[in-house]
Amino acid sequence: MTYSLPPSNSSLHSPAPLELPYSVPLELYVQYGIREVQAAFGRATLESSGQTGVGVMHFAGQKTYALLVTFQKTEKEFSLSTMYADYPISRELLHWESQANTAQHHTDGQNLIHHQGRGYKILFFACGQKKRNGVTVPFTYLGPVDRVSYESERSIKMVWRLRHAMPVEMFEDNRRGR
Repeated sequence: MTYSLPPSNSSLHSPAPLELPYSVPLELYVQYGIREVQAAFGRATLESSGQTGVGVMHFAGQKTYALLVTFQKTEKEFSLSTMYADYPISRELLHWESQANTAQHHTDGQNLIHHQGRGYKILFFACGQKKRNGVTVPFTYLGPVDRVSYESERSIKMVWRLRHAMPVEMFEDNRRGR
């Protein structure tokens, strides 16, 4: 499913500053591939494609984590060890699970849990499904998030609050129990 911005006169999704302490060529609700996200932070170029197959990218120079999630996972496209429970709770709240090897006491776990106190920004990118008609689906940039809660040692189960509400269509297509 492709999500588009509502008309510019909509107060629900009008352009808003992204409140980032650095310049990065990302726009709210625009779709990006993994390589484009990495390129925005200087990690990938035309000569170097950067990491692939990752759901968490740490950009230490900018004190930023990019969380890339697929809401609708299938056993055909994901291994049992990567079938994380990532889903929208509401248009503002998201449930997310860290990778299985990330524990609360690890540096990444501490940076995610205490991101505000440590000066980290957490940016959320999501897509409904991994592939559509055999083509990889890009991630929609949903902007910065703030931690609401967390539990369990490994994988860490977290609830994040979006600073900008998720598009209605994306929420409706991916909410649980629909």
